[in-house]
Amino acid sequence: MINVKNTTLFLAISMLAACGSSDDSSGTGFVQMYNASANSPTVYLEIDNTVRTGAAFGEVTTRHNYNRDDYALNYVYLNDNDDYIPLLSDDDTLAIKSDVKLLKVLSGDYNEPRIDEFAISEFDGEDKIQISAINTISDQQEYDIYLAKDDYAFVDAELLTSTQYLSLPELQEKSEDHYTFYITLAGSDEVIFQSSMVELDDEQSYIAMLRPSFSSQPGGITLDLVSDGSSVTSLTHVDAMSQMRFYNAIDEYAAVTFNALSTKDDITTPATPSDTVTDYFPANAGTFTLSMLDSSNNPIVNNFVEAVNKNTSLISIFYQHTDDYPAMISITEDLTPNAVSHNVQVVNLIDHSPYDTNIAKVDIYFTEGNETIDDTTSYIKNIDAFATKSLALDSQSYDVTVTYEVNNQTISVLQMADIDFSQTGNYILILEEDSNTTSGYKITQLKTLAE
Repeated sequence: MINVKNTTLFLAISMLAACGSSDDSSGTGFVQMYNASANSPTVYLEIDNTVRTGAAFGEVTTRHNYNRDDYALNYVYLNDNDDYIPLLSDDDTLAIKSDVKLLKVLSGDYNEPRIDEFAISEFDGEDKIQISAINTISDQQEYDIYLAKDDYAFVDAELLTSTQYLSLPELQEKSEDHYTFYITLAGSDEVIFQSSMVELDDEQSYIAMLRPSFSSQPGGITLDLVSDGSSVTSLTHVDAMSQMRFYNAIDEYAAVTFNALSTKDDITTPATPSDTVTDYFPANAGTFTLSMLDSSNNPIVNNFVEAVNKNTSLISIFYQHTDDYPAMISITEDLTPNAVSHNVQVVNLIDHSPYDTNIAKVDIYFTEGNETIDDTTSYIKNIDAFATKSLALDSQSYDVTVTYEVNNQTISVLQMADIDFSQTGNYILILEEDSNTTSGYKITQLKTLAE
């Protein structure tokens, strides 16, 4: 079943490197899509009514090969009813040319998207690469991209190209080597981005996609290297900051203080009530020891080790383990502004049944309207105690049911009606035991979104 939605489309075609004569009816060409639409779901290529691979924001599809010809092309996403929803009300035409890759770039607001096409001729230069860059961030600011061999300083870097918004400057031929990327605002010599060193392999064409990071660094830039592979190489600023926040799921401590210590940072939170998440705290990437202290500054948890990568948003959840000792689980938050569907990370802290027996794992179901847990396609099964799993949900409200099985019987832990998942961003659900509720359990919902 395919549902059709109306959408406004600005279609810009940029044919920058044609290859092959017009009367050549043989040969093979390629198509690939990069997703630069920050609030989009995973978008798939649909070619001649066949759904191919997809890409979420900042990702690229597989490079698909086709004989030289014209094909019907659309872009679809899979909703949580397992229906493919087309982006375009009418199919576009994919005109495959011999020995040319058509790189499709989806950008802008997903509800009013823009699609650009760039033609890149096959390149097989021995010990050589081709490279250029596209600014997908904004038409209000352009950038200068520099390359330095190995980890040389900016003073030793050479200007690769000046960007043009959603336009591809001429590809430059370089030697296969290890390189460091530097980015400045157009015409400036102040570095705003420096990558770690990356190896660029020969016989490849690389397009450096500049996009917003949507991470812990406000206004941060990520540089995605798109080649012919099915994944991008994402480069972040070497000095990009991270952020941390904390959640106390141990009810016997009404108020606690969290401490995160590294060689560069010493973070101490204000007193935080139980079942409350702290504010975010900026942090340098590094190895931290995390502690939780009671109201008298006595350690409840002391010196748990946590590695925090750069450009990362991390939440650390402290809970009481089955064996009656305090423990911690940390998850990386998704801060992208998803609007059509949302990434929902479920953290299961339930390990006891209403009958005071142990529960090894639970299932969670998201239903709408008259759906039952047998009808819905939106669920996660077998979430181990003190583990996490995730799924994508459409932008709407759901009834949520948490169950477990014993002796081939399904038993409900709790049901909650109309939990809203319609706001921009993504979500974390923490499943907890709670003696203050009628069921003895509760769900805490947290939203994640870059500021």
